This record gives sequence, C-alpha cells and structure tokens, in this order.
Amino acid sequence: MATTPERELAAVSCPHCERETAVSIPNTDVELEVRRSVALFGDHATVACPDGHAFWVYFC
Repeated sequence: MATTPERELAAVSCPHCERETAVSIPNTDVELEVRRSVALFGDHATVACPDGHAFWVYFC
C-alpha cells in the first residue's frame, strides 16, 4: 500500500468573503500570498473557501 507524505496545513482568509480556509503547504518555511487571480508562474495551490469562492495561494 502506497503512502503519501504528510503536508502541513495553514489557515488563510478568502479574499472575497474573509472566511478562514485551510490550505496544504509544501513546508513551513514558505511565505503565503493570497490572490484573487492566477499568475503566469510560481508554485501555487488553487483553493475554494466554504462559500465556494475560488482563489490562489502562492508559496514564496
């Protein structure tokens, strides 16, 4: 049975409604930048808040 490595979780606020949302981060040394739109490059995750708003979290 294959196992997946555990990733840390961080809480970010939705830029649309300010509801707190959990996002999986690659490591604890990254800075998180929340954006309403996607950028052309960069390590990121697409996130949806509990109200269904989509936004992007970039790992800097």
